[in-house]
Amino acid sequence: MQMEITLWAYQVTPGSDHNLYFGEHEADCRRAALEQRAELKEGDPDDDELGTMALYVFVFRSLSAGELVAVLNGEASPIETCAVDRKLVGLIAD
Repeated sequence: MQMEITLWAYQVTPGSDHNLYFGEHEADCRRAALEQRAELKEGDPDDDELGTMALYVFVFRSLSAGELVAVLNGEASPIETCAVDRKLVGLIAD
């Protein structure tokens, strides 16, 4: 029997899914994203061009032993290997 786990994620770089930050709860991701946005604005207060960050809910399935070996050896992406669903649920902005 495959176990499924639901996790939340937001874009670390606005407009790009290359780096995602994951959390167990939606509130955790929203809080982390808002903290990150505040730090970025503090570092460059004149930059008004910070785009929105996508917020997703993911459903992951457990990995087989072979899939886990491939992920650990860098031969496969954990997201591509075990994500069974991903939905955009909102955008984070100030």
